[in-house]
Amino acid sequence: MHTNLYANRLGVIAIIASLASASLQNQKDVRPRTATASPCSADSNYQRLAFWVGDWEVLDSTGARYAAQNVRAVVDGCAITAEWTGRAGNRGLSVSAFDVNKREWKQVYMSNQIPSPSGVPVRHSDSTYHGPGVRFIPSLDAGEVARSRVTIMPLSDDRALQLFEDSPDSGKTWRTAFKAEHRRNTNRF
Repeated sequence: MHTNLYANRLGVIAIIASLASASLQNQKDVRPRTATASPCSADSNYQRLAFWVGDWEVLDSTGARYAAQNVRAVVDGCAITAEWTGRAGNRGLSVSAFDVNKREWKQVYMSNQIPSPSGVPVRHSDSTYHGPGVRFIPSLDAGEVARSRVTIMPLSDDRALQLFEDSPDSGKTWRTAFKAEHRRNTNRF
């Protein structure tokens, strides 16, 4: 009986030793993996909105606090989300990414825009804009005369501008609808 118990223990020890040996052998065969950089980080087109990533305090054109906005690089830097919360419970979210096939940025925006939601506009980058950042224009239905555009541009390392403009005459003239200065902020409000 005592011999049987001893044999069982030896069997268990042999199994454990065998598994440990196999594990060590597998570790020897595994070569260290080097992290590969995202293909988006190597393409300057994807970096046109990189300045916007961070936590921002958003001020309106009078300098009053309008909202807090959190902008994040997601999907290995291949897309950017921007989520904002206003003083009155307004909330919005956009997802922006560079479409390598069409060679343009695209953005989907949704919000609760109190008192009523703003729908889900789909925007793409304006190919005629050559300034810093990106200018988004909505995808329009044929014959639509009223136009709008949103330009997101850096002002400095700690400041950015989001300019909303409207045109009643198919883009011949533009007026500022809303001007939001973003100031980098580590505090939430």
